[in-house]
Amino acid sequence: MNTLVVYESQFGNTKKLAELIGKAFEPKGPVRVVGVGSFEPSLTTGIDLLIVGGPTQAHAITPVMREFLDRLEARPAGIPAAAFDTRIKGPVFLWGSAARDIAAKLRGAGFTLIAPPESFLVTLAKQAELYNGETERAVRWACEVRARLEAGQLMVV
Repeated sequence: MNTLVVYESQFGNTKKLAELIGKAFEPKGPVRVVGVGSFEPSLTTGIDLLIVGGPTQAHAITPVMREFLDRLEARPAGIPAAAFDTRIKGPVFLWGSAARDIAAKLRGAGFTLIAPPESFLVTLAKQAELYNGETERAVRWACEVRARLEAGQLMVV
């Protein structure tokens, strides 16, 4: 299984999760974890799974993530994908979810979602930090995504 994890991170939380998620796929094959600033379209050649994560800001994805996703294209169409974000703890209707926006953009680019978008929670502080247990939850989520892919359980969400 050839996995690509692309992330944007501003305080290091999303990067930390992207790296942990990538490690969860290493036993199944090659994994590349890259920031959106280092992304090249050729990185998607031959991938079996794309995972994209970013922070939630102003209730949605950041301008940098939006620009990245607007250029992204599944070749061939239907490559499995999953989306995650980091966001402030609280109701989605109040704080938003970049993962939902990322998932919608991935579908629009021709990817097939393999799991519902997932949010990992950070503190509301000047230097946001992941809540206790969120790193473990991210690893569990990655393992669930991997199991869904191995079982061929693609889903349209």
